[in-house]
Amino acid sequence: MIAKTFSGLEEVLTAELKSLGAKDVQPLKRAASFTGDQTLLYKVNLWSRAALSILRPVYEFGFETQQEFYEKMREFKWDDFFNVEKSFAISTVAIQSVFTNTHFLAQRSKDAIVDYFRDNANARPDVNTENPDIKINVYVFKDSCSVSLDSSGMPLFKRGYRKQAGPAPLNEVLAAGLIMLSGWDKQQPFYDPMCGSGTFSIEAAMMALNMAPATFRKDFSFTHWQNHDENLWRSLREEAAAMQTNTLPHIEACDINNKSMAIARQNIMEAGLLGRIKLEKKDFFLSKPSQSRGHLLLNPPYGRRIESGDIHEFYQKIGSTFKHNYAGFHAWIISPDKTLTHKIGLKPIAKHYVFNGQLDCTFLGYKIYEGSKKPGKRPRL
Repeated sequence: MIAKTFSGLEEVLTAELKSLGAKDVQPLKRAASFTGDQTLLYKVNLWSRAALSILRPVYEFGFETQQEFYEKMREFKWDDFFNVEKSFAISTVAIQSVFTNTHFLAQRSKDAIVDYFRDNANARPDVNTENPDIKINVYVFKDSCSVSLDSSGMPLFKRGYRKQAGPAPLNEVLAAGLIMLSGWDKQQPFYDPMCGSGTFSIEAAMMALNMAPATFRKDFSFTHWQNHDENLWRSLREEAAAMQTNTLPHIEACDINNKSMAIARQNIMEAGLLGRIKLEKKDFFLSKPSQSRGHLLLNPPYGRRIESGDIHEFYQKIGSTFKHNYAGFHAWIISPDKTLTHKIGLKPIAKHYVFNGQLDCTFLGYKIYEGSKKPGKRPRL
């Protein structure tokens, strides 16, 4: 199987897959490959916080012409995996191939599958590009093709709790991956002081409660496969519910924007965490944390989609606020602009490179000391 993720999260995805019982785990570019049985396929869909989708390769073949490709696709036994009553959609990638147009590749793939069912079932399945029962990935490189079934269906970042999003929402998988990269131990107080739609805080709370990230998901593509085991799937979901704990550390989500606070409140409520996460309207620069130690993650305005006046002064104020108000904290910040993070004026203890949407970002970690680190002056932390 193959688990897909964002660039920069391969490390945490690999560790997560091993913790779930995957074998032969190998990191790939924006993905990881692994082996396992049907139970593991279900568990990874239910429990993975860092994966976007889980693919199961089902067919590989070589071809020389577009006609030969069509014939090979048509001869595959598609009804071993789904029946004619299921709708399907195809996503394609073609690299250095006789197919120079991926739309035509998708069309020929669709034709082959429809013609197979017409020949063998005297009926044709529907194509549904919006919400298909079955998602098929066709990857062509030169003269070889790999066909996979996407077991997840909708991307796994669609947890089911986020009903609204602000102007620059953080993807749930990216948020969870950044928390894991930051090394939060799920016990230290957690601060999300520019919370936007509340994604950092919700993902952190779900981790601390050992709540499966797919708890609120209603549908997965594998439930439409021929070999779907509903009893197994139900038992794994029941087991996950029983494994939830009830103890949360202090988790605080704050923002200065009224609309962001309303959106965060709605999403926190949908996640069943209203009253468990402290939600408060605050100006990050004018307030101090209620705890003397903690873990802080910041997704500040980038000066692109959100206007914030003088963005360079804004980042200088972040550094000053870290130093004066958050001594004793581990603070992390994600930003696509090194000239901006340089304005923070602190030396990072860790650095990771990730993508936020189409933006190439740096994820920087700081250990905020009390006092000075200069020779002769002993920091208290």
